[in-house]
Amino acid sequence: MDYSVNREKMEQAAEALNQQGIDLWLILTSEGSDPCLPLVTGVRTVGPGAFLLTSKGERYAVCTSIDAQDIEESGLFDKVVKYTEGLAGALRELVDSIRPYRMALNYSEGEHLCDGLTLGRYRWLMEALHGIECEFVSSESFLTRLRSLKTPEEIRRTKKAIDITLDIYDAVFKKLKVGMTEKQAGELFLGEMSARDVVNGLDRTLSMPMVLKDNISHRQPSDNVIEYGDMVIFDYSVDYEGYVSDIARTVYFLKPDENDAPEDMKFAFQAAYDAISAARLALKPGAIGHEVDGVARQFLLDRGMPEISHATGHQIGRQTHDGGTLLGPRWDRYGSAPYGSVEKNMIFTLEPTILPGKQPYILLEENLVVTDEGSEYLSSRQESLVLIRS
Repeated sequence: MDYSVNREKMEQAAEALNQQGIDLWLILTSEGSDPCLPLVTGVRTVGPGAFLLTSKGERYAVCTSIDAQDIEESGLFDKVVKYTEGLAGALRELVDSIRPYRMALNYSEGEHLCDGLTLGRYRWLMEALHGIECEFVSSESFLTRLRSLKTPEEIRRTKKAIDITLDIYDAVFKKLKVGMTEKQAGELFLGEMSARDVVNGLDRTLSMPMVLKDNISHRQPSDNVIEYGDMVIFDYSVDYEGYVSDIARTVYFLKPDENDAPEDMKFAFQAAYDAISAARLALKPGAIGHEVDGVARQFLLDRGMPEISHATGHQIGRQTHDGGTLLGPRWDRYGSAPYGSVEKNMIFTLEPTILPGKQPYILLEENLVVTDEGSEYLSSRQESLVLIRS
């Protein structure tokens, strides 16, 4: 098992704790319950356990004896404390020896990836640490940045996931035919994933992508039959060594007497393509999430398209929706995420979707990494509608 990224993240965490004047970060978990574990520790516990990182760079784990082997063999921790009867006593003794003044816990009102500590476990922890004088704070301010600011190795893995995704798209598009159902089109991806020993990045299983002839929403492929003249959207992610892509493509199934897509479809495609180009120019260090969203949103409105009904883009990495700064509008449903700043080494999608109305629906989704002065595509762009003749 390669823990190189986890080691980097733990080093980043110690720096962040120092910068924010936090002495200790305590991650309480059971059955791998906290979503930050794959990112930070790379190991999990089956029984109740805890991982503790200090501003001095010290790393501790508290777990049952049966959970200890993987944790010890990872080489990530300075000390692994094993308990038999219960976690509370062992954890309290360790925290007491560290003597923190400020302790970060994984709770958040608006960021689910920083909210791994449940209410019940929080109450248990307060009882276990009763009498220890300490200020408890949320880890959100630094955990979102740990997740968002990708290391070179994280960028490499994400780029590999993207390359595999595009390769699978190319292979599947050669096999698509009129008369297939959405499910049958989706099943083509399963064989390609098996051949490359990868899984869907959305659920980490060998599962189908979204295949949408109509009813454009987050749903599974249906038994709807693809017919001549149909526009079909594919939205797909691949997991490579724990990091994922998120790429969408729009396909047109030519009628027997056609050599190209209708003009209104090509016009809508070009509008979405150009909106991505405009947003990409705005995606650079220091930009605010809603500002980038506003560029694409206004661009489509100026082209006579309906307003985008969701965010223009989001971060990817360990998850297809990786939290942190969102390229979205200032709507209540998005909380503070659209007010976040864009920083170097963040990886975003751009997907200014055109939903059905007077015009055809189009979904293009590209993946980009933020650089020193701008952003670069990690995915090869879809330059025109994919045309399928059958």
